[in-house]
Amino acid sequence: MAGIQEKLVLGDKMTVQTMRGRGDTVISRLQDGRVALFDQNSPYFDLLAPGQSVECHVINIKENYVILNPIREPEAIEAIRAIEVEVDDIVEELEKLIEKVSGNAEVIPRALLRVIRLEQVIIKILTGEA
Repeated sequence: MAGIQEKLVLGDKMTVQTMRGRGDTVISRLQDGRVALFDQNSPYFDLLAPGQSVECHVINIKENYVILNPIREPEAIEAIRAIEVEVDDIVEELEKLIEKVSGNAEVIPRALLRVIRLEQVIIKILTGEA
């Protein structure tokens, strides 16, 4: 992760997705892997929960983490719900394909099903549903 850190400047505006941190905390994670913590003095701090999208300003930058100040009320991430519906259709089609083929031809659809199910578990963990 070192050497690929985002070029952040104090005051930068960004939108991040929230997730459960340690204990009852809510955090985010930047693309470079750094943890994003939220300013407890923000009027929106108590509204933060896992599985939200929130617009923030960067107010402190450290090597391993940044502190963000939420500047708007957080919004629930509805895109994840829409993706789950599409994934259900894909899973159903893969299961039908497995029934139609035999032998070595089953390997790829079975592998894809495992990857999809793993992704679903990861999403539930990140959104705090697990």
